[in-house]
Formats: sequence, structure tokens, C-alpha cells
Amino acid sequence: MSLLITSTRKGAGKTMVGLGIGLNYPGKVGFFKPLGTNLVQGADEDVILFKKVFQLEEAPHLFNVSHDYHRILHDVKEPDHTERLTQQYTQLHQGKDFMIIETAHTLSYGSYMGLSAPQIAAGLDVPGLLVAEGEPERIVDKSIIARHCFNVQNAVFLGVVVNKAESFEEKYKHQLQERGVTVLGVIPEYEELKTPTCEDIIDALDGELIAGEEGLYKKVETTVVGAMTYDSAQRTLQQMEFPERSVMVTGGERADMQLLAFDMKSSLLVLTGGTYPSAAVLAKADELKTPVVMVTYDTLTAASRCEQTAARLRPDHAPLIKEVVKKHVDAKRLCGAAGK
Repeated sequence: MSLLITSTRKGAGKTMVGLGIGLNYPGKVGFFKPLGTNLVQGADEDVILFKKVFQLEEAPHLFNVSHDYHRILHDVKEPDHTERLTQQYTQLHQGKDFMIIETAHTLSYGSYMGLSAPQIAAGLDVPGLLVAEGEPERIVDKSIIARHCFNVQNAVFLGVVVNKAESFEEKYKHQLQERGVTVLGVIPEYEELKTPTCEDIIDALDGELIAGEEGLYKKVETTVVGAMTYDSAQRTLQQMEFPERSVMVTGGERADMQLLAFDMKSSLLVLTGGTYPSAAVLAKADELKTPVVMVTYDTLTAASRCEQTAARLRPDHAPLIKEVVKKHVDAKRLCGAAGK
């Protein structure tokens, strides 16, 4: 029994949905991500997550057919990964009752390699599920297109799970149902799964942690650019509902901004410009458990990256994800359809 999960765009939530479906399945769960994307020390981060949560013992490289799509796109000879796809899937399926197969980014990503969602579903003879987020009209359009693409490949399309939405009106469900698309769940946005930690942001910045290591768990909701005057920055922080959930991005020479971040109990201090802070600042950061990170970016670029950083799923999210999917997704119906 297997289920392929794809999405309308990067960050829509297919990893979370796949993890939740697997956690609600009573048997042994396996994982396969033919086209790897987000690498952490040479391994796809989704592979690392599933290996830890489901205690999968296979070597990390077996979970991906490839993870260098940009290079392959420039090859003169068109690659054929059909044989490797089948071989690795068969190997990973051994001893497993249920396989979760995750695509890279979107429905069409990987088409050149034959590793788009519909192509994988057809090649492995497994049904597909779409995870969608955004405006209802876009979800309707993307879901209808997804069903069409699966049909073209003679692959089974089970339906769509709408993510990060408080509701999805019946009229939209009806419009989709009329076109052969079943809505199998509507998941609201959960703050615990949305807000990044200091560690998430530091990884996204590829920065050097120089103090406050004990505070990496803290959450970050807003970004303050410390390129203004002290008084302006102070007013900005004071007007925030939760200034302690902010990241201050400022130059290494701006001791005034660094101390202001500590006074307002900011979660994280990001320093730009290549200038290290004073020993007193580092000592204060350790005392308050406020991570301080040095980055090579300029202040505005670093701030932009902070704002764009999404929360990364971790093994300790598993209990919450299991309950979220159990409550909001028709997992039994999905598993039943996947086993046909």
C-alpha cells in the first residue's frame, strides 16, 4: 500500500500531511522522496525527519533517485530514471506496510527527469494526493489541473487536502466535486508549526553562532532592522505585542542596538558587517540565553532572509502533527483508497 503526496507550491505542507498520515497508520511505514531538494549535510532534510520519526534504517542515499536537478537540466543527454525509481522504491518497500512517497516542491517539478508527481504515480502505480494552500479560487484551479495531469498519465488522483485555512466553503467543495476532485481535509494554520525558531533562522542565514547557544529554541515572529536611530528602534519594539519574539538585525558596530535588543528581550540578534561585538555583549547574550549570530550579508538582505524563513518540522512535532491530521484529514479513507 502506497500514497504519493504532492503540492501546489513549495511550503504548502505536504511533508506535514504525509507525516501525519503515516503516524496515524497502525502498521510499519516507509518513505521515499525520488527527487531530493533541501539538503542538510548531504542528505535531504525530509528524509532525515522521516528516518527519525519512523526509525527507518536504510541508508540516506536510497531515499532519493537524485538531488541535483539544476545540473541535470543542463545535461545534453536526457536522463531516464525509470529503472532506478522502481528499484529503489522496491527496496525501500521491503518490510513496510505503507509507503509515503513525497514529490519535490510542486506537481510538475522534475518533469524533465520523469520525476514529476503524475510520472512517479504512473511509474510506480500508486495513487496521488494534492496538498494545496492559498486563495480558494487558486486551490480550485490547481486541483482541477492536478487531476487532469494525473489522468493524462493514467494515474489515480485521490483528491486534495486544503492546508493553512480556517475553512473552505461548501461551494468550492461542490465545484471540485463536480469536476471529479474530492476534498479530503481542511487543516487550519497552527502557530506551533508556523513560527520558526532561532535555530531555523540561523540555518537559513548560514551564520556563525557566537553566543547564546542555550536560546536556540526561542520562537521568532517579527524582524526589526537596526539601521535606524536608537529612539526609533525602541519605539518600534515597544509597539510590538510580543517584542520578545523579535529578531534584531543590525551592524556589529551598533552596540546601542545590541543592548536595546537585550533590554527588550528579543529572541535573536543577527550582526552584519563583519565587526564582532564586545566581550560585554557576548557575556550578556549568554546570561540572557539570547543567540547572537554573525552573517556575511548586508543588513537588509539578512533581514529579508529572516522574514522569509519558515518553521522547520522536527521530530518533536510528531505528536501534534498526528493529532492535527487525525482531526482534520480523512486519513482512513486515504489509506483505504491507497490500498486498492
